[in-house]
Amino acid sequence: MDIRSAQKIAWSTRPAKGANNNDIPLELCLLSEEVAKVFAAWRKGRREVVEELATIAIFLFRLAEMVGTDLQEVVEAKLALSKSKIYGQPPGGVPVKDAAALTATMDHGKLVRDKIPQIIRSRGQEPVTYTADIEEYSIRLRDKLREEVEEYLASDDDREELADILEVLYALARQTGTDQQQLEKLRAAKAEERGGFADRVIWFCNQRATTDQDVRIVTAKL
Repeated sequence: MDIRSAQKIAWSTRPAKGANNNDIPLELCLLSEEVAKVFAAWRKGRREVVEELATIAIFLFRLAEMVGTDLQEVVEAKLALSKSKIYGQPPGGVPVKDAAALTATMDHGKLVRDKIPQIIRSRGQEPVTYTADIEEYSIRLRDKLREEVEEYLASDDDREELADILEVLYALARQTGTDQQQLEKLRAAKAEERGGFADRVIWFCNQRATTDQDVRIVTAKL
């Protein structure tokens, strides 16, 4: 069976269940949920991975039909394009162009505060989430720090944005086994040794210090 035929069959099976064939946002949300399921199954080594992948494929076929796209034609064009690219194989098994692109393979979500799912449920919606492993969590935290810093820089000195940055810094510190008090001690010790930033000192470069002999030579010439 080719993709084009599978797309037609996937579309034809949907009305039999009494579903709304025009509710694309709902279909996308259900697809996201299935992606989360297959990821959880893969991490736990469960055999349901293959079945979940098949379900994802069916959702994709149906969505393509809903938006009026010949998925087979698009996939064939993408595959032809990918032949000219060279990919590596990181430990997680996901082909990427290089190690730095590992973060880009996780663009299906972002790290959020612990109570965000609870808040979403209180508003009558169900969040699609999963728990990151330690390696991914470390990458996500660094991405979050970059995000929060950029948000602060784009704001009008918003103190809440500064608080968000601080929360991410505390989380990064905890990864190294450092609590807030220890982090503050490290900050204070470095400030004692090298100072803070209160004096607004801008440094350019170094030059040779003037000695007493240099002063005498210059005076004599004058």
